[in-house]
Amino acid sequence: MNGAPEWFKHYERAVKSVNRAFAAAASLLTLIIVMLVLLAVATRIGGSPALWPYDVAQFTLVYVVFLAMAPALESGHHVVVELFDGLVPGTIRPFVGHVAMALVILFGAIFLWHLYRVTARAFDDDRLAVAAIAIPLKWVYLIGPIGIAQFILTALMGFGRATWPSAAAFTARPDH
Repeated sequence: MNGAPEWFKHYERAVKSVNRAFAAAASLLTLIIVMLVLLAVATRIGGSPALWPYDVAQFTLVYVVFLAMAPALESGHHVVVELFDGLVPGTIRPFVGHVAMALVILFGAIFLWHLYRVTARAFDDDRLAVAAIAIPLKWVYLIGPIGIAQFILTALMGFGRATWPSAAAFTARPDH
């Protein structure tokens, strides 16, 4: 096939749009974490330490991690193993992208299954986080399955890009 099918181009645009929104949200939340840490330090220096900024920063960091996973994968900033690149025979090299994305999809599916189970349990028993402020764990855990689902959709996009080389370059690293 000379190029990616039209449906894939639409899929790719949708996934990239969601990834941009996730990256923007993760950036904003990172800024909030920095402000909370500064607030915690300032109150500590001022002699009346507050515990709630640490809890909010910790829970916000969970959101940052899961919101940033798919954009990191799309941009090539996710974990990469290049140790064996030189050992792969030339005849197999065209399939390495497919195998890599298939393994990422498998990892994401297993991770999603585990996160779904933990999140569903948190929704069922409505337990609270062990923290200075009462936050139901279901609201902390909720981002996990959402972020991993987008991670899987991004990996599927990567698989499509490996299948249709004329699709936008999806490489393990931006300099490849």
